[in-house]
Amino acid sequence: MLLKKLSPVVFCAATAAYFLGCSTDTLSSTEDSSGASSELKETYKYLTEYYYLADQELSPLSSYVDSPYKVYISDKYADVADVLGMFYTVSDKLTRYFPSALFEQVNSALNESDVDDKSFGMELDSSLSVKYVYKEGPAKSAGIQRRDTLSAVDGHSFATLSEFNDYIASVSSTDSFQFTFARNNSTYQVSMTRVPLNLPTVYVDTVGGIPLIRITQFTRVTNGYSDSGTAYEFDSALEETQGAKATILDLRGNGGGYVNLCTYMAASLLSKNDTLIYEEDWNPSNKTNPAVTIYRTDRDGIGSGRYYVLMLDSNSASCTELFAAAVTENLKSPIVGTNSFGKAIGQIYATTSSKGICGITSSLYFDKNGNSYHTLGFSPDFYIPDSLEAIEKAVELAQSGTFQRTAGYSSEVQPYWTTPKNLYKRSASIFSEEELMESLKGLAITDFVP
Repeated sequence: MLLKKLSPVVFCAATAAYFLGCSTDTLSSTEDSSGASSELKETYKYLTEYYYLADQELSPLSSYVDSPYKVYISDKYADVADVLGMFYTVSDKLTRYFPSALFEQVNSALNESDVDDKSFGMELDSSLSVKYVYKEGPAKSAGIQRRDTLSAVDGHSFATLSEFNDYIASVSSTDSFQFTFARNNSTYQVSMTRVPLNLPTVYVDTVGGIPLIRITQFTRVTNGYSDSGTAYEFDSALEETQGAKATILDLRGNGGGYVNLCTYMAASLLSKNDTLIYEEDWNPSNKTNPAVTIYRTDRDGIGSGRYYVLMLDSNSASCTELFAAAVTENLKSPIVGTNSFGKAIGQIYATTSSKGICGITSSLYFDKNGNSYHTLGFSPDFYIPDSLEAIEKAVELAQSGTFQRTAGYSSEVQPYWTTPKNLYKRSASIFSEEELMESLKGLAITDFVP
């Protein structure tokens, strides 16, 4: 694994553990098919070894050499049209192939937090007070502190946050600005230049006297961290809010990420010997009978003993739902918001010798009671689509600290899963870069080998 091993809050008891090797030397062709490209042979091998429906859905390798799907593939990807055609024949919507031209883009999407190309490394609230200072960036280097108040930029004062944003956006001649801030009844000036920055993925706020921790992704590279960033940010957030009796966890819009990060973070909220989730995974040594992994805690987490309220919506997917399954099943924490996405499957991402990337569904997940929410998602205890109203309800629940979750999983299949994977065949081309990148939003990554 490329992920840095975190402190052993979570351990996995498995009938068979696996790691996807980086070398492609071990990949021999499953079938010697005249006319099959080396990329087709290599990706076919990955599918036969890891795809959880391989036995039911894969045809002989030779059937993909001159696939009828090739006529729909853009000339731009003619050299891998056979591979794209093969991946589009399998039913799983998140088993995808990304051509080498997309390698850097996909690599960043899988491993890094979102990037702000022109950032000062801070965020202001509606009163122009500094709400967040990133771990790394111009604001941190300039010594700006949380709760400092913006007085002026380049001599211009602002009545509202939108006025400040409009001014910064209107200046295209330079990225350098002179800021004036107020702190403790005095003012100071600093010069800052906008730079590209990875964004943080965990933010701490206080609403109604209750800590609110917002988690936007579960990813490796975040602002100030080169590995396991979201987990370290979350540890810091729990330490910062230590002593709180209740905490709101806002995971709305969080599309997921690495399984070892979201399970580590969920374990940080639980007690010793709690079971988080069950995982079934397919691998070369056990293709037909999946290995079963049980995720349990081996000690009390640093955030254990609190009352938690979770906030989810339709874009809360995959690893976010693994996190929710572990927390709600153990702590009966209520959920406020809307129904979640409904993804209880995980993918390996393997790079071929020509830098194509295979995303292959190889794992199924279940809650501690052995139940699956796949395609269904979590029903909220309080269905409140309005963002501010949802936060108000979450605060009310946290202040009371007594309500326990009563809702379960949805009884209806969520919209994403009702649309067939091959719907795009009706259009002029079945290959869309936008569509492929969209498929990376709901992530439960079990491994990535660049």
